[in-house]
Amino acid sequence: MSPAVLVALLALVFVLCTGVLAGALIAVERAIVPMLLRLPRQTWSDVHRLLDPGFDPLMPTVNKVALAAGLGLAFLAPGAGAKACFAVALAAVVGVALVSELRNVRMNRVIDGWAAAGEIPDSWGPLRARWARANLLRTVFAGLAFCVALGGSLLMAA
Repeated sequence: MSPAVLVALLALVFVLCTGVLAGALIAVERAIVPMLLRLPRQTWSDVHRLLDPGFDPLMPTVNKVALAAGLGLAFLAPGAGAKACFAVALAAVVGVALVSELRNVRMNRVIDGWAAAGEIPDSWGPLRARWARANLLRTVFAGLAFCVALGGSLLMAA
């Protein structure tokens, strides 16, 4: 495989993965989070836990593939502009991963622990609000990653 074909394939994979990340997180932000914020305590906990298996392990896998493709593009893409775009997009994908692992996943474990204990504490409201804020942040990172990855791809094509 020629280097140009490899770079084009990496760009295709990167744009696809960042698009999936952005699309899924925007859908969660626009549809699921508002619905969850309207639910009472027990229903919210149940629905929140039921949603998680639909996103895990798919989304972490997509994120890892995006990280690998973005890393390759940050070094292999032709031209400084494309390299810079892919590096920024890669940094945004890292942001998605960090927010997900350090915030949302940790809070998901707390919520799962409530189900195992059979009791949701009175402090559930602030945790729900923190989860929603973290989700918004990773959605912004994902949207940025997708837009800038598209820009890098356009620069490569020019």
